[in-house]
Amino acid sequence: MSIVALEGITQRFGDFVALDNVSLHVQKGDLHAVVGENGAGKTTLMRILYGALSPSSGTVSVRGQQRNYRSSRDAIADRIGMVSQHYAIIPELTCLQNLMLGAEEGAVMNLAACRTRADDLASRMGFSFDWSAKAETLGPAGAQKLEILKLLWRNAEIMILDEPTAMLSPRDADALFESLKKLAQDGATVILVTHRLPEVMDYCQNVTVLRGGKLITHQAVTEVTKPELAELIVGHALTEFPSREVTPTEAVLSVQNFSVIGDRGDEAVKGASFQIGKGELVGLAGVDGNGQRELFHALLGTRGFHGLANLNGEDLAQNSTRDRIEAGVRIIAEDRHDEAIVEDWSLADNAVLGFQRLPSFRAGPGINEAYKAERVQEYITRFNTKCTSAAQPIGSLSGGNQQRFVAARALGESPSLVLAFQPARGLDIDATRAVYQGLREVCERGAGALIVSFDLDELLEFCDRILVINGGLISSPAAKKRAEIGQLMVGAK
Repeated sequence: MSIVALEGITQRFGDFVALDNVSLHVQKGDLHAVVGENGAGKTTLMRILYGALSPSSGTVSVRGQQRNYRSSRDAIADRIGMVSQHYAIIPELTCLQNLMLGAEEGAVMNLAACRTRADDLASRMGFSFDWSAKAETLGPAGAQKLEILKLLWRNAEIMILDEPTAMLSPRDADALFESLKKLAQDGATVILVTHRLPEVMDYCQNVTVLRGGKLITHQAVTEVTKPELAELIVGHALTEFPSREVTPTEAVLSVQNFSVIGDRGDEAVKGASFQIGKGELVGLAGVDGNGQRELFHALLGTRGFHGLANLNGEDLAQNSTRDRIEAGVRIIAEDRHDEAIVEDWSLADNAVLGFQRLPSFRAGPGINEAYKAERVQEYITRFNTKCTSAAQPIGSLSGGNQQRFVAARALGESPSLVLAFQPARGLDIDATRAVYQGLREVCERGAGALIVSFDLDELLEFCDRILVINGGLISSPAAKKRAEIGQLMVGAK
């Protein structure tokens, strides 16, 4: 008997049918993958199981009994937990307070015992936390880990993980799945929503494919190959992303003896020297927390640095963030919610965000509304952002569609240097390829791009060259060889 059985689920939002007669059966103790393109209905289906949505029609059964959850609180009480792409972390609280929030056992708690239990759960998953630190000190990867621990704190028996490794390094991702396998062996059930097919092939027992709100297939992972699964997801055969060789004759970005001080007063980037040539798409590989964020923010101008940094021959040390944007620096931010969008604003207003002082967007003292309308439509269509209109609040879009829009905006206004931090975060196979093709195209027109991704395979597939950062030190491997780069990432070479 299935521990989870969703039968004939249909979900309508007005005239839009997000799910059309979809069924899902998950066995106890399985790692079960749910895959599909952005907008396929994966997250909507999971939110129904989690009690956050009531289906228009269909039934939800758990442990053989039909359920009618009125809210997520009911599902949590039934030992179902979900970690979504949007974290529920309160920055002002400590990590320990966030872990316990909503699951307190009484008005008075034994904090020493809570800390001991928290350490035990973190150790079980291979994580480490400073429980007294404010959650605002966590990067997205740390926040993701804390969200996963919250499920264990609540003794979740059925765990829904929506893109759990999107912000994790390869090492952390592997460690997470080893821990999930142990949890499954102990009786937990894990439903994994992911775009990373290697995770499905390497760790999951069964896979369900959705496309356009419809069920395409449900089968054992052993019965399908990775290329076959990719074709089922996108609905057509995929060709190999073409490799190329670039020999730049001129540098877009040149840094020498470049150092950045971190939030705790440590040297987060240590004497880095490298160049990004015109036409180059350069990946920066590294385990999370090794100086990537500090490097990016220093290049953008939101953090100071020591040393030399030149953009097309101009000294960046003398330039504000505004100056750098006007000089052609564009960013695909790591955390789109905090750094790239205003969720309550429309897509049209978000199209101007960061560009409001560029001459092309100005009309006297105000915004050139005609140009703004033209650009927002370009950003929407470039990577096929699914929305009702440019007036729709960007916060109402799925995470993947927000990412498509943010990427299109960064590539749309004559970039000279693109700084992209996890540019394919939350994107499906086709959208990931489209974004990297867009990055390649702006590079072919003379820009340079520096890409951080915690998915090493992504960098190997799409980038022309790879740098490695470890402990704030940047090295340049001689070739794009996975084993060598992996050793450099952990300081084993």
